[in-house]
Amino acid sequence: MSDEEVMNNDDVDDMFDSPPDEPESPAVDSSEIDENIPAVHGVGLEVSAILGTAQMPVSQLLKMGRGAVVELDKYIGDTIDISINDQMIARGEVMIKEDRLCVEIIEMIKRTGD
Repeated sequence: MSDEEVMNNDDVDDMFDSPPDEPESPAVDSSEIDENIPAVHGVGLEVSAILGTAQMPVSQLLKMGRGAVVELDKYIGDTIDISINDQMIARGEVMIKEDRLCVEIIEMIKRTGD
């Protein structure tokens, strides 16, 4: 049995206090903080979204120069894994918004017991 379960969309919506387009207020009233949740503001986390992979011989890699293009095994709209500190926390969809490459979170992964 897996130690991960997929959260439904209502669970994901409940995780966010404000709409994604509104910036969060940097000031936090200490009376609003749940004493059961440890303070994590200012803690650095490494977020990874692997956009794809490619295999090639080292000889081909050594021949590459500036402007070389490496084709990956994923396409716009494909699902990818999103990790924080090497722990998978969500799945996302690769997309382009305006002129930027983006990843839209489509499901959160809830860890159950460790």
